[in-house]
Amino acid sequence: MPYVLACLADVANSADDSIRRTDAECALFRRHVWRAAALTLCLPLAAQAQEFSGSGFASLVAGRTFGDCVVGNLASKFNDGCTRYIADWGHAGVYDQDFSATPESRLGLQGSVKFNPQWSATAQVTARTLKDQHLNLEWLYLSYQIAPEWTLQVGRKRLPLYYYSDFQDVGYAYNTIRPSPDVYGWDVVNYNGVSLSYATEVGAWTLRTEVLGGSEKSKKNPYSSLYNEADKTVEWGGVGGASFEFSRDWFTGRLSYVRSKFKQTDRDSGTVDVYSNGPKQSFLGLALNADWGDWIVRSEFGRADRETLNYKANFFLATLGYRMGKFTLTAGASAYRESSYDEQAYAPVKLRSGLAALRYEVHKDAALKLQFDHVSDSSSAPGAGSSRVLSASYDLVF
Repeated sequence: MPYVLACLADVANSADDSIRRTDAECALFRRHVWRAAALTLCLPLAAQAQEFSGSGFASLVAGRTFGDCVVGNLASKFNDGCTRYIADWGHAGVYDQDFSATPESRLGLQGSVKFNPQWSATAQVTARTLKDQHLNLEWLYLSYQIAPEWTLQVGRKRLPLYYYSDFQDVGYAYNTIRPSPDVYGWDVVNYNGVSLSYATEVGAWTLRTEVLGGSEKSKKNPYSSLYNEADKTVEWGGVGGASFEFSRDWFTGRLSYVRSKFKQTDRDSGTVDVYSNGPKQSFLGLALNADWGDWIVRSEFGRADRETLNYKANFFLATLGYRMGKFTLTAGASAYRESSYDEQAYAPVKLRSGLAALRYEVHKDAALKLQFDHVSDSSSAPGAGSSRVLSASYDLVF
């Protein structure tokens, strides 16, 4: 067991937010090889000595935009073309009028080692087709089962801002091609720290509560690259939050709150662009979901207050799905609307979207999806601008 823990620690110490291009291409290659080899060696050794389980997921997603030409205000590498659509803010996945499978295609592998009934370790690596994000260490944490109801986890995890956050990369887990970018679109998606969860049943209700604390430093931050020509380092310090999940029969609800400090630095010069000396940024979320017979309802409502960045935002998504044998038809709407603390210094973003999606179950572990989105950008200084989007995906788990 000590060797396994040391091995996992080596993987964590060798990983940052993503594998980044350096001036020396050979150094980049060595880092790719080291991380893949380290993880490959660690998990089989753990499996030989203890109980091991593994799983994976993959999504091949392709799409394009179309519609009337609009002037965008994204960074130059994203602003080419007539129309554009930000499908994945956290990883800077952007479609334009050229058909592409790059913005959202991904592959993930997860492994868990159980040392004894109380201790276990989990790691997840995700590979993407996006430039500079070919391999990301999403999870690497130790779990300690304090009691049947209590679990302590320490390490690197997904930041659980909203309902889909923990499994957002697993396209097979939801009926649309992607959770609405109007809700799932922030500059940090992981954190390094500690969480404590409590799960129990009260009558017919299943309840789960989690509190967390930590921080994250994202170098060459993808989200910031959408609007900035220069690479930025984004830090969320002093992250603290809690979530409460409650379910019964066909109903599931979730309430969450996360707050942190915010800092953005120019990666090359070291100049601090933004630093939150004042109020912390905060994120409040509420999900109300239902699976009633053949009907599927998904809804989320959220509010973000980012005074340091000069805005606060309200946003929501709502979808209604209906199962018909192997087919599921889904329609939905979402919106994201900011208000500025000082409109002379910051122009608020205003987005509204609608979607229609069709899912076909190829077999119990794979699905084909086709989706149409219509995005209306009524911001005074549009980012991506309005567009229509057609996309298709093949999602599987294994």
